[in-house]
Amino acid sequence: MPACPHCGAAPVALWKRLQHNGIAAVIAAIALVVLAISMMLPLISMSKFGSVRIFSLVGGIMELFRSNQIFLATILFLFSVVFPFAKLIGLLVATSRHAPLSHRVRHFIVRAAHFTGRYSLLDILVVAVMIIVVKFRGVAEVRAKPGTILFCIAVFLSILAGFCVNLRSLEDVGDDGK
Repeated sequence: MPACPHCGAAPVALWKRLQHNGIAAVIAAIALVVLAISMMLPLISMSKFGSVRIFSLVGGIMELFRSNQIFLATILFLFSVVFPFAKLIGLLVATSRHAPLSHRVRHFIVRAAHFTGRYSLLDILVVAVMIIVVKFRGVAEVRAKPGTILFCIAVFLSILAGFCVNLRSLEDVGDDGK
């Protein structure tokens, strides 16, 4: 293995250097802010026969509730609002040395975040499919708005935060934050 000619240290892969709980916490905090902002910004605009309606993610979910689409609204609320926030808050808690959690609980939180992270991109896929389906019907036009872009950024940041968690250093924290 090659080593530095001056100090003799072996090179470390970039992904291993990024595996630091401090980096994971900072990225998760940024993702939380971006996610919160994206929830309130316009997500999509729909125009049908000259009438234009613009929806934020929260506004679209509320509209589904108002139009008695309870099942769809509940699914979107859980997977687009609750799970992303829970994942990011979980990552912040799991990487914090100030949270009095056992290493077993920290590992469980991180593994749960990784598991739910597999489905993070489904929200983006739903918006993309909706835009494509409506455009193919030719009845209405749907356009992505700034909220969609920020939501995508928040999803990618949350995935990156999950990759940056260093499970080995979580074992060093141990029980009761020691």
